[in-house]
Amino acid sequence: MKFDDFFDVNDIFLHTEHYILRRILPEEKNKYEALAQSETPDFLQSTPSALAWDELLSEDHLTCSILKKDAGAFCGFCQLQWIFSDVPELGIDLLPAYHKNGIAAEVLPPFLSRTKELLQCDHFYSKIKKNNLPSQKLAEKIGGICIGEKNLLPADFPESLTSIAEKEFPDFFYLEYEFH
Repeated sequence: MKFDDFFDVNDIFLHTEHYILRRILPEEKNKYEALAQSETPDFLQSTPSALAWDELLSEDHLTCSILKKDAGAFCGFCQLQWIFSDVPELGIDLLPAYHKNGIAAEVLPPFLSRTKELLQCDHFYSKIKKNNLPSQKLAEKIGGICIGEKNLLPADFPESLTSIAEKEFPDFFYLEYEFH
């Protein structure tokens, strides 16, 4: 399958009742940067790299803009990274104004269903911050199963300090979910 086959002639990946998932456009880089800054803790903030943006546009990442059908308003991005690997990774990033509006619950199930069909893939993974209970509940609601914990601490980080680090730097700790 060619990457362009994921989208129709208007670059649409799918429609839901209230949203359109469209191929990300190069001119949306400023929206991506603003969203990346709003979702990144202050101590990790830096200008998102050109490499990260280029990866989103690559044919190994299925990245869609989420737009409201009624007004065309930009809500965020939905993506599947490493789509041609054995472990594609699911992610969704919404502008803060669109949190807790049911967008993820509406767009993720058909997104997963369509990508499974197109890629002939039977499972996906997602990392969710350990302190992000709403996203964990959503993942479980749409069929995700928590399969473990991960963290971003250096490999040589002292085990005795991990619990302190988890309290001080909660954004470094994730739960890994699998979707079938």
